[in-house]
Amino acid sequence: MGRSAVSALSLEQARGCIGRGIAKARELGFLVAIAGGDEAGHLIACDRMDGALWVTPEIARAKANAAAGFRASTLDLEERFTKRMLFADNVATLGDYAFVFGRGGVPVVEDGRVVGAVGVSGAVPADNDHAIADAAAGHPVIPKSH
Repeated sequence: MGRSAVSALSLEQARGCIGRGIAKARELGFLVAIAGGDEAGHLIACDRMDGALWVTPEIARAKANAAAGFRASTLDLEERFTKRMLFADNVATLGDYAFVFGRGGVPVVEDGRVVGAVGVSGAVPADNDHAIADAAAGHPVIPKSH
């Protein structure tokens, strides 16, 4: 099967992100779920570490959705939407997608373009979710968005 001209996060890349994220979570001593999705918010892969809360995969996926949808880390989005909570609440319930704007979602960037995102849940406080997601995504330089 040939690849299309538009690059998207592949299963192999998503699994690589999850592997890097699990390694970082273990290094920091946390049990998390890590979700990887494409640039349109479609789930590609998700792993929940043994002992992580059952709800963490859903939260991780919603953080990845937010990072992919806005082409920004959820650390940035959390800060951006703090003064616009009504907007954030409205977006969080938009359509069939779940969005979480809390720390732990980071876009995956390839050749300067967002091709997907990873989301992490389970490492409290959430600064740790962000650190794990950033490692999982390969510490990307995120192109400027809106």
